[in-house]
Amino acid sequence: MNISQSNKEALKNPWVLAIMLFVLTFVSMNAIFIYLAFKSPPNLVVEDFYERGKRYEDTQKRIEQEKALGWTGLLIAPTTTRVNQLQTYDVLIQGKNSTALDLHSVTIHAYRPSDARADFSKEMVAKAPGMYTAELAFDLPGIWDVIVVSKQGEQEFLVTKRLSIHP
Repeated sequence: MNISQSNKEALKNPWVLAIMLFVLTFVSMNAIFIYLAFKSPPNLVVEDFYERGKRYEDTQKRIEQEKALGWTGLLIAPTTTRVNQLQTYDVLIQGKNSTALDLHSVTIHAYRPSDARADFSKEMVAKAPGMYTAELAFDLPGIWDVIVVSKQGEQEFLVTKRLSIHP
């Protein structure tokens, strides 16, 4: 077999062979991609899409209501936190013009994104008007989402913070 560019036979010309190899590679790779796409579909359809949409809309309305209240909140957490170490967590919640609020209930919720079984909540105690406190100990190390829910009648206000608990 004499392969050279000057050869007039198609199967002995390197350019023709290269183009044929490229087309064969292109078609075979597309066939593999199509096979993999049908073998493992992406599962992009969510069964409860309507309920999720309603929850999103309700969340947006709640955020607008919180903004209309004009309340501000600050969660004061210890700088270093360890597993099973009882520490004090304070929250400062103020109304419009930085007035102290006397709320009906303030609850702190701790959520662990990687393990829902470790979630817990506790009522916070009023330390002073607008200042509430609770003593918490986290059972597991890792990332925790802490949400403080404060209520006064029908009005509700959330303060959130992400904490990292060390072993």
